[in-house]
Amino acid sequence: MGTAHRKVRERRARRQAIQSAAVRVFADKGFARTTMEDIARRAEVSVGTIYLYYRSKEDLYVSLLFESMQRFSEAIEKIMATGLRPDRQLKRVWDFFYDYHARSPQSYQVLVFLQQPGLTAGISPKTLQEINVRSARNFSLVSRIVAAAIDKGLYRRHEPREVVDLLWSLFLGLVHLSETRKNLGVTISTLRDLHRKAFAWFEEGLRA
Repeated sequence: MGTAHRKVRERRARRQAIQSAAVRVFADKGFARTTMEDIARRAEVSVGTIYLYYRSKEDLYVSLLFESMQRFSEAIEKIMATGLRPDRQLKRVWDFFYDYHARSPQSYQVLVFLQQPGLTAGISPKTLQEINVRSARNFSLVSRIVAAAIDKGLYRRHEPREVVDLLWSLFLGLVHLSETRKNLGVTISTLRDLHRKAFAWFEEGLRA
């Protein structure tokens, strides 16, 4: 029994090491330029070892993507369970976006890799469908918060899903702007400041 448990722990630790290495390499080199050899070198394992856990680079990426989506889902559900007014729940969701990026910038980069051309070519239609289902679920959760705020008269009548689409797009844009300025050596406003002001202005347009 002891040996069996040890092997399970070792496999779990090795899988986590591979995932951690993949996150760093994907973030450093981008999905297209990353090879399984790069990941194996960073994880200090053989390429063959990685293939014991993942069928392909795309399969490894999807495992990371699903993990990030699950973190978002759990965080949003936890916020919804607080019983706070829905407008305050939405603010907490917005703050979670920032906190997730601040704590795990590399995982955030992996999360938005789906916009890169060619990434989905090696992903099966069934897996793509599952990605869409999981993504839609998270958008649906936040849409329920917006709908509740509308029902309580806190926000004007809007299509909840469109509000959530705009909110997520706004955050993506702020991160892109902040990182571009950082690369250029421009210091105007921090992402934290932009994040705080953007929600205040965005929500002002929603208020009834």
